[in-house]
Amino acid sequence: RTMFYFYAVVFEPFLILALTYTLGLAAGRPEGPPWRRRRGILAAGLFLALALAAAAFFLPVWTADQISYEQWRWRMWMPSWI
Repeated sequence: RTMFYFYAVVFEPFLILALTYTLGLAAGRPEGPPWRRRRGILAAGLFLALALAAAAFFLPVWTADQISYEQWRWRMWMPSWI
């Protein structure tokens, strides 16, 4: 099957920098109020945990592992993906 991952190589460093900057803004400044910093760090951690969970969920599809048809259909959330 045709893969177009090489297009992502160009903008991936900028995506990582933008995510790092955004998560840093969400975490807040070190001299800010402690409650604000805790909430920001919690929000950033929750985002990272959800992103890792989604990556683990779709990993069998991305790596072309053999999975049952039911599992494959479970991962196809939108009709246009099929």
